[in-house]
Amino acid sequence: MSVRLYLIAYDISSPKRWRRVQKAMRRLCRRSQLSVFVCRGTPARLARLETTLRGEMDLVSDRLMVLDLGPSETAAAKLKAINSISDITELGGIVL
Repeated sequence: MSVRLYLIAYDISSPKRWRRVQKAMRRLCRRSQLSVFVCRGTPARLARLETTLRGEMDLVSDRLMVLDLGPSETAAAKLKAINSISDITELGGIVL
C-alpha cells in the first residue's frame, strides 16, 4: 500500500471531547494549528484512526474533515506552511 499525506481538521463542541480527540491525534500526527493536523500513513491506517476518532466524538454536533493530499513523496513538497510546521519534510518519520 502506498503511504499518503492527510490533512485532518476537526471542530469539537465539548472541551472534554476536544481534549480526547486532540490526545489521539497528537499520538499519531503532527499538529499544524490548534485543531489541524498533518498525518502520513496508509489508507487502512487512516481508517483505523477515523474509527478511534468517531468513538471519541459526538457525531451529531462535532465535525471531522480529512483531506487526502496524495502520495507522501510528492504531497509534502507541494504543502506550504507559513509560521506553522517549520519543515514539512519532518513528517517522513511519522506514519499512522
